[in-house]
Amino acid sequence: MINSVSFAARDYVDFEEKFKSNLANLPFKPTIAFVFLSIDLPIDEIIQKFKENNIQVIGASSCGELLFDNSLEVISDSGIVITITDIKKQYYYQNMFKREELNSYDFGKHIGQFVKKKFQNPSVIITASGLTLDGQELVEGIVSGAGQITTMFGGLAGDNAKFERTVTFNENGITESGANVLVIDSDNISVVGLATSGWVGLGAELEVTKSTSNIVYEIGGLPALEVYTNYLSVNVDDLPAIGIEYPLMILREDNVEALRAVLGIDKDKGALIFAGSVPEGSIVTFSSSPGFDVVDNTISEVEKFYKLYPKGDLFLLFSCMARHLALGPMIADEISLASKKWNAPVIGFFTYGEIGSNENKTCDFYNQTYSLVQLTEK
Repeated sequence: MINSVSFAARDYVDFEEKFKSNLANLPFKPTIAFVFLSIDLPIDEIIQKFKENNIQVIGASSCGELLFDNSLEVISDSGIVITITDIKKQYYYQNMFKREELNSYDFGKHIGQFVKKKFQNPSVIITASGLTLDGQELVEGIVSGAGQITTMFGGLAGDNAKFERTVTFNENGITESGANVLVIDSDNISVVGLATSGWVGLGAELEVTKSTSNIVYEIGGLPALEVYTNYLSVNVDDLPAIGIEYPLMILREDNVEALRAVLGIDKDKGALIFAGSVPEGSIVTFSSSPGFDVVDNTISEVEKFYKLYPKGDLFLLFSCMARHLALGPMIADEISLASKKWNAPVIGFFTYGEIGSNENKTCDFYNQTYSLVQLTEK
Protein backbone atom coordinates (compact mmCIF):
# COMPACT_ATOMS: atom_id res chain seq x y z
CA MET A 1 0.00 0.00 0.00
CA ILE A 2 1.16 3.54 -0.75
CA ASN A 3 0.95 5.58 2.43
CA SER A 4 0.47 9.33 2.18
CA VAL A 5 -0.33 12.52 4.03
CA SER A 6 -1.91 15.55 2.37
CA PHE A 7 -2.28 19.18 3.30
CA ALA A 8 -2.93 22.59 1.77
CA ALA A 9 -1.58 26.02 2.60
CA ARG A 10 -2.58 29.60 1.78
CA ASP A 11 0.91 31.11 1.57
CA TYR A 12 4.55 30.42 2.39
CA VAL A 13 4.23 31.02 6.15
CA ASP A 14 1.25 28.67 6.32
CA PHE A 15 3.15 26.10 4.24
CA GLU A 16 6.21 26.27 6.48
CA GLU A 17 4.17 25.66 9.63
CA LYS A 18 2.14 22.78 8.15
CA PHE A 19 5.14 21.17 6.50
CA LYS A 20 7.03 21.08 9.78
CA SER A 21 4.02 19.80 11.70
CA ASN A 22 3.16 17.05 9.21
CA LEU A 23 6.74 15.91 8.88
CA ALA A 24 7.12 15.63 12.64
CA ASN A 25 4.12 13.29 12.83
CA LEU A 26 4.60 11.12 9.76
CA PRO A 27 3.95 7.42 10.46
CA PHE A 28 6.16 6.44 7.49
CA LYS A 29 9.45 7.38 5.85
CA PRO A 30 8.72 9.86 3.03
CA THR A 31 10.22 9.44 -0.42
CA ILE A 32 8.43 11.63 -2.98
CA ALA A 33 5.81 14.39 -2.86
CA PHE A 34 3.36 15.82 -5.38
CA VAL A 35 3.29 19.62 -5.16
CA PHE A 36 1.03 21.96 -7.14
CA LEU A 37 0.95 25.69 -6.47
CA SER A 38 0.35 29.27 -7.55
CA ILE A 39 3.04 30.84 -9.70
CA ASP A 40 3.06 33.78 -7.24
CA LEU A 41 4.50 31.73 -4.35
CA PRO A 42 8.27 31.59 -3.58
CA ILE A 43 8.88 28.26 -5.30
CA ASP A 44 12.64 28.20 -4.69
CA GLU A 45 12.14 28.46 -0.93
CA ILE A 46 9.41 25.84 -0.94
CA ILE A 47 11.37 23.19 -2.83
CA GLN A 48 14.40 23.84 -0.63
CA LYS A 49 12.40 22.54 2.37
CA PHE A 50 11.84 19.24 0.59
CA LYS A 51 15.48 18.96 -0.43
CA GLU A 52 16.64 19.58 3.15
CA ASN A 53 14.46 16.68 4.27
CA ASN A 54 15.56 14.32 1.46
CA ILE A 55 12.10 14.24 -0.15
CA GLN A 56 11.89 14.21 -3.94
CA VAL A 57 9.29 16.39 -5.67
CA ILE A 58 7.26 16.38 -8.85
CA GLY A 59 5.44 19.67 -9.20
CA ALA A 60 4.01 22.41 -11.37
CA SER A 61 2.55 25.89 -11.25
CA SER A 62 -1.19 25.93 -11.77
CA CYS A 63 -4.38 27.68 -12.76
CA GLY A 64 -5.80 26.52 -9.46
CA GLU A 65 -4.97 23.79 -6.99
CA LEU A 66 -7.20 20.95 -5.78
CA LEU A 67 -7.01 18.50 -2.90
CA PHE A 68 -9.79 16.26 -1.60
CA ASP A 69 -8.99 13.87 1.24
CA ASN A 70 -11.30 12.86 4.09
CA SER A 71 -12.12 16.20 5.75
CA LEU A 72 -10.17 18.26 3.20
CA GLU A 73 -11.99 19.79 0.22
CA VAL A 74 -9.66 22.40 -1.22
CA ILE A 75 -10.03 24.28 -4.50
CA SER A 76 -7.82 27.37 -4.51
CA ASP A 77 -6.17 29.71 -7.00
CA SER A 78 -3.39 31.26 -4.94
CA GLY A 79 -2.15 28.55 -2.60
CA ILE A 80 -0.38 25.20 -2.54
CA VAL A 81 -1.48 21.55 -2.22
CA ILE A 82 0.85 18.74 -1.20
CA THR A 83 0.72 14.97 -0.89
CA ILE A 84 3.79 13.30 0.62
CA THR A 85 4.11 9.57 -0.07
CA ASP A 86 6.29 6.57 0.72
CA ILE A 87 6.40 5.06 -2.78
CA LYS A 88 9.41 2.74 -2.68
CA LYS A 89 12.41 4.27 -4.44
CA GLN A 90 13.13 1.06 -6.34
CA TYR A 91 9.70 1.40 -7.97
CA TYR A 92 10.29 4.76 -9.66
CA TYR A 93 12.73 7.19 -11.27
CA GLN A 94 12.17 10.94 -11.22
CA ASN A 95 13.97 13.41 -13.44
CA MET A 96 13.56 16.97 -14.71
CA PHE A 97 14.36 17.69 -18.36
CA LYS A 98 15.15 21.09 -19.88
CA ARG A 99 14.19 21.45 -23.51
CA GLU A 100 17.16 23.60 -24.57
CA GLU A 101 17.00 23.98 -28.41
CA LEU A 102 14.93 20.87 -29.16
CA ASN A 103 11.50 21.13 -30.77
CA SER A 104 8.59 19.61 -28.85
CA TYR A 105 8.65 16.26 -30.69
CA ASP A 106 12.40 15.71 -30.34
CA PHE A 107 12.23 16.79 -26.71
CA GLY A 108 9.53 14.20 -26.12
CA LYS A 109 11.58 11.56 -27.93
CA HIS A 110 14.53 12.31 -25.66
CA ILE A 111 12.29 11.80 -22.62
CA GLY A 112 10.89 8.59 -24.12
CA GLN A 113 14.37 7.16 -24.54
CA PHE A 114 15.01 7.83 -20.85
CA VAL A 115 11.73 6.12 -19.95
CA LYS A 116 12.52 3.06 -22.04
CA LYS A 117 15.74 2.35 -20.14
CA LYS A 118 14.22 2.36 -16.66
CA PHE A 119 11.71 -0.48 -16.42
CA GLN A 120 10.43 -3.31 -18.57
CA ASN A 121 6.83 -2.05 -18.16
CA PRO A 122 7.00 1.68 -17.44
CA SER A 123 4.16 4.10 -16.77
CA VAL A 124 4.67 7.85 -16.83
CA ILE A 125 3.40 10.82 -14.83
CA ILE A 126 4.50 14.11 -16.38
CA THR A 127 4.15 17.83 -15.73
CA ALA A 128 5.38 20.06 -18.55
CA SER A 129 5.75 23.74 -19.39
CA GLY A 130 2.40 25.18 -20.40
CA LEU A 131 3.35 27.98 -22.80
CA THR A 132 6.50 26.81 -24.58
CA LEU A 133 5.62 23.26 -25.66
CA ASP A 134 3.27 21.71 -28.20
CA GLY A 135 1.51 19.15 -26.03
CA GLN A 136 0.53 16.81 -28.86
CA GLU A 137 4.04 16.68 -30.32
CA LEU A 138 5.48 16.16 -26.84
CA VAL A 139 3.25 13.13 -26.26
CA GLU A 140 3.94 11.67 -29.71
CA GLY A 141 7.67 12.13 -29.18
CA ILE A 142 7.61 10.35 -25.82
CA VAL A 143 5.69 7.41 -27.27
CA SER A 144 8.13 7.23 -30.20
CA GLY A 145 11.22 7.34 -27.98
CA ALA A 146 9.90 4.80 -25.49
CA GLY A 147 8.74 2.37 -28.16
CA GLN A 148 5.36 1.73 -26.63
CA ILE A 149 3.66 3.36 -23.66
CA THR A 150 0.01 2.58 -22.97
CA THR A 151 -0.16 4.50 -19.68
CA MET A 152 0.85 8.14 -19.41
CA PHE A 153 -0.91 10.91 -17.54
CA GLY A 154 -0.11 14.50 -16.73
CA GLY A 155 -0.72 18.15 -17.41
CA LEU A 156 0.73 21.38 -18.75
CA ALA A 157 1.59 23.89 -16.04
CA GLY A 158 -0.49 27.05 -15.68
CA ASP A 159 -0.09 30.56 -14.30
CA ASN A 160 -3.60 31.57 -13.16
CA ALA A 161 -4.60 32.51 -16.73
CA LYS A 162 -1.94 35.23 -17.01
CA PHE A 163 -0.34 33.43 -19.98
CA GLU A 164 3.06 34.85 -19.06
CA ARG A 165 5.19 32.25 -17.25
CA THR A 166 4.62 28.64 -16.24
CA VAL A 167 7.05 26.31 -14.47
CA THR A 168 7.61 22.72 -13.55
CA PHE A 169 9.99 21.78 -10.79
CA ASN A 170 11.53 19.13 -8.58
CA GLU A 171 13.52 19.40 -5.35
CA ASN A 172 16.62 20.53 -7.26
CA GLY A 173 15.26 23.35 -9.38
CA ILE A 174 12.76 24.97 -11.72
CA THR A 175 12.35 25.14 -15.49
CA GLU A 176 10.15 27.39 -17.63
CA SER A 177 10.73 25.26 -20.72
CA GLY A 178 10.89 21.60 -19.87
CA ALA A 179 9.22 18.72 -18.09
CA ASN A 180 9.30 16.86 -14.80
CA VAL A 181 8.92 13.11 -15.34
CA LEU A 182 8.07 10.31 -12.94
CA VAL A 183 8.66 6.84 -14.41
CA ILE A 184 6.88 4.10 -12.45
CA ASP A 185 7.49 0.35 -12.51
CA SER A 186 4.06 -0.98 -13.51
CA ASP A 187 5.02 -4.48 -12.39
CA ASN A 188 4.91 -3.22 -8.80
CA ILE A 189 2.57 -0.24 -8.92
CA SER A 190 -0.65 -0.25 -10.91
CA VAL A 191 -1.12 2.98 -12.88
CA VAL A 192 -4.54 3.23 -14.54
CA GLY A 193 -6.86 6.09 -15.33
CA LEU A 194 -9.45 7.75 -17.49
CA ALA A 195 -9.76 10.88 -19.60
CA THR A 196 -13.19 12.37 -20.26
CA SER A 197 -14.37 15.74 -21.57
CA GLY A 198 -18.07 16.20 -22.33
CA TRP A 199 -17.58 19.29 -24.53
CA VAL A 200 -19.86 19.42 -27.60
CA GLY A 201 -19.38 20.76 -31.12
CA LEU A 202 -20.94 24.03 -32.30
CA GLY A 203 -22.07 24.68 -35.85
CA ALA A 204 -20.47 23.89 -39.17
CA GLU A 205 -17.44 21.74 -39.89
CA LEU A 206 -14.50 23.76 -41.24
CA GLU A 207 -11.14 22.91 -42.78
CA VAL A 208 -7.80 24.14 -41.46
CA THR A 209 -6.20 25.37 -44.68
CA LYS A 210 -2.88 26.62 -43.30
CA SER A 211 -1.08 25.60 -40.10
CA THR A 212 2.31 24.72 -38.71
CA SER A 213 2.41 22.52 -35.62
CA ASN A 214 0.24 24.30 -33.00
CA ILE A 215 -0.12 27.58 -34.95
CA VAL A 216 -3.17 27.92 -37.21
CA TYR A 217 -2.97 30.65 -39.84
CA GLU A 218 -6.06 30.00 -41.94
CA ILE A 219 -9.42 28.28 -41.55
CA GLY A 220 -11.43 27.92 -44.75
CA GLY A 221 -8.94 30.14 -46.54
CA LEU A 222 -9.49 33.07 -44.14
CA PRO A 223 -7.27 34.32 -41.30
CA ALA A 224 -7.87 32.02 -38.33
CA LEU A 225 -8.14 34.88 -35.84
CA GLU A 226 -10.82 36.55 -37.97
CA VAL A 227 -12.80 33.32 -38.31
CA TYR A 228 -12.61 32.63 -34.58
CA THR A 229 -13.69 36.08 -33.41
CA ASN A 230 -16.48 36.40 -35.99
CA TYR A 231 -17.85 32.90 -35.48
CA LEU A 232 -18.00 33.21 -31.70
CA SER A 233 -18.76 36.97 -31.58
CA VAL A 234 -15.82 37.75 -29.30
CA ASN A 235 -13.26 40.55 -29.34
CA VAL A 236 -9.57 40.05 -30.04
CA ASP A 237 -8.86 41.59 -26.64
CA ASP A 238 -10.81 38.72 -25.03
CA LEU A 239 -8.18 36.26 -26.27
CA PRO A 240 -6.47 34.09 -25.24
CA ALA A 241 -8.46 33.93 -21.97
CA ILE A 242 -11.84 33.20 -23.58
CA GLY A 243 -10.21 30.77 -25.99
CA ILE A 244 -9.87 28.28 -23.14
CA GLU A 245 -13.67 28.08 -22.95
CA TYR A 246 -14.30 27.68 -26.70
CA PRO A 247 -11.69 25.30 -28.12
CA LEU A 248 -11.39 23.86 -31.59
CA MET A 249 -12.67 20.30 -31.81
CA ILE A 250 -10.63 18.22 -34.25
CA LEU A 251 -12.78 15.53 -35.88
CA ARG A 252 -10.45 12.57 -36.34
CA GLU A 253 -10.95 9.52 -38.52
CA ASP A 254 -10.78 7.20 -35.50
CA ASN A 255 -13.86 8.98 -34.03
CA VAL A 256 -11.83 10.07 -31.00
CA GLU A 257 -12.27 13.84 -30.95
CA ALA A 258 -9.42 16.06 -29.78
CA LEU A 259 -9.90 19.53 -28.31
CA ARG A 260 -7.41 22.38 -28.72
CA ALA A 261 -7.57 25.49 -26.54
CA VAL A 262 -6.24 28.88 -27.65
CA LEU A 263 -3.18 29.87 -25.59
CA GLY A 264 -2.06 32.87 -27.64
CA ILE A 265 -2.60 34.95 -30.76
CA ASP A 266 -0.47 36.61 -33.44
CA LYS A 267 -2.38 39.73 -34.45
CA ASP A 268 0.01 40.63 -37.27
CA LYS A 269 -0.41 37.25 -38.97
CA GLY A 270 -4.04 36.70 -37.92
CA ALA A 271 -3.01 33.40 -36.34
CA LEU A 272 -4.14 31.38 -33.35
CA ILE A 273 -1.65 29.54 -31.12
CA PHE A 274 -3.03 26.37 -29.55
CA ALA A 275 -1.87 24.14 -26.71
CA GLY A 276 -1.36 21.24 -29.12
CA SER A 277 -0.93 20.53 -32.81
CA VAL A 278 -3.70 21.24 -35.32
CA PRO A 279 -2.57 19.57 -38.57
CA GLU A 280 -3.16 21.33 -41.88
CA GLY A 281 -6.15 19.74 -43.58
CA SER A 282 -7.88 18.93 -40.28
CA ILE A 283 -11.65 19.10 -40.19
CA VAL A 284 -12.67 21.11 -37.12
CA THR A 285 -15.61 22.74 -35.45
CA PHE A 286 -15.85 25.08 -32.50
CA SER A 287 -17.01 23.65 -29.20
CA SER A 288 -18.44 24.61 -25.84
CA SER A 289 -19.47 23.15 -22.52
CA PRO A 290 -23.10 21.94 -22.38
CA GLY A 291 -23.25 22.89 -18.69
CA PHE A 292 -24.59 20.46 -16.08
CA ASP A 293 -24.30 17.53 -18.49
CA VAL A 294 -20.49 17.74 -18.28
CA VAL A 295 -20.54 16.83 -14.58
CA ASP A 296 -23.09 14.06 -15.15
CA ASN A 297 -20.88 12.63 -17.90
CA THR A 298 -17.81 12.67 -15.64
CA ILE A 299 -19.66 11.07 -12.74
CA SER A 300 -20.87 8.29 -15.04
CA GLU A 301 -17.32 7.65 -16.30
CA VAL A 302 -15.90 7.58 -12.76
CA GLU A 303 -18.60 5.10 -11.67
CA LYS A 304 -17.65 2.79 -14.57
CA PHE A 305 -13.97 3.16 -13.70
CA TYR A 306 -14.63 2.29 -10.05
CA LYS A 307 -16.27 -1.00 -11.06
CA LEU A 308 -13.13 -1.94 -13.00
CA TYR A 309 -10.61 -0.74 -10.40
CA PRO A 310 -12.20 -0.68 -6.93
CA LYS A 311 -8.89 -0.45 -5.07
CA GLY A 312 -6.83 2.76 -5.12
CA ASP A 313 -4.16 4.17 -2.80
CA LEU A 314 -3.74 7.63 -4.33
CA PHE A 315 -5.23 9.68 -7.17
CA LEU A 316 -3.80 12.47 -9.29
CA LEU A 317 -6.14 14.71 -11.25
CA PHE A 318 -5.19 16.94 -14.17
CA SER A 319 -8.25 19.01 -15.04
CA CYS A 320 -8.47 21.79 -17.61
CA MET A 321 -8.87 25.33 -16.30
CA ALA A 322 -11.83 25.66 -18.69
CA ARG A 323 -13.75 23.11 -16.64
CA HIS A 324 -13.32 25.30 -13.58
CA LEU A 325 -14.43 28.39 -15.52
CA ALA A 326 -17.42 26.66 -17.08
CA LEU A 327 -18.64 24.70 -14.06
CA GLY A 328 -17.88 27.08 -11.19
CA PRO A 329 -18.71 25.56 -7.78
CA MET A 330 -20.07 22.43 -9.51
CA ILE A 331 -16.49 21.42 -10.28
CA ALA A 332 -16.30 20.09 -6.71
CA ASP A 333 -18.87 17.40 -7.56
CA GLU A 334 -16.69 15.68 -10.15
CA ILE A 335 -13.54 16.00 -8.03
CA SER A 336 -14.96 14.79 -4.73
CA LEU A 337 -16.54 11.66 -6.19
CA ALA A 338 -13.24 9.82 -6.65
CA SER A 339 -12.05 10.65 -3.14
CA LYS A 340 -15.30 9.41 -1.64
CA LYS A 341 -15.62 6.27 -3.78
CA TRP A 342 -12.11 5.03 -3.02
CA ASN A 343 -11.66 6.75 0.36
CA ALA A 344 -8.31 8.02 -0.89
CA PRO A 345 -6.66 11.40 -1.49
CA VAL A 346 -7.13 13.18 -4.82
CA ILE A 347 -4.52 15.86 -5.55
CA GLY A 348 -4.05 17.84 -8.71
CA PHE A 349 -4.30 21.14 -10.51
CA PHE A 350 -6.13 23.02 -13.24
CA THR A 351 -3.97 22.92 -16.36
CA TYR A 352 -3.33 24.41 -19.79
CA GLY A 353 -3.57 20.92 -21.29
CA GLU A 354 -4.03 17.32 -20.16
CA ILE A 355 -2.36 14.03 -21.02
CA GLY A 356 -4.11 10.70 -20.61
CA SER A 357 -5.33 7.47 -22.16
CA ASN A 358 -8.17 7.78 -24.66
CA GLU A 359 -10.98 5.38 -25.53
CA ASN A 360 -8.60 3.38 -27.72
CA LYS A 361 -6.21 2.93 -24.77
CA THR A 362 -3.49 5.01 -26.39
CA CYS A 363 -1.79 8.11 -25.00
CA ASP A 364 -3.12 11.44 -26.20
CA PHE A 365 -3.08 15.16 -25.50
CA TYR A 366 -6.27 17.02 -24.61
CA ASN A 367 -7.91 20.24 -23.54
CA GLN A 368 -11.15 20.67 -21.55
CA THR A 369 -10.57 17.20 -20.09
CA TYR A 370 -10.78 15.53 -16.68
CA SER A 371 -7.73 13.24 -16.60
CA LEU A 372 -7.71 11.03 -13.50
CA VAL A 373 -4.95 8.54 -12.63
CA GLN A 374 -4.97 5.91 -9.90
CA LEU A 375 -1.79 4.66 -8.21
CA THR A 376 -1.99 1.40 -6.28
CA GLU A 377 0.85 -0.74 -4.95
CA LYS A 378 0.44 -4.34 -6.05
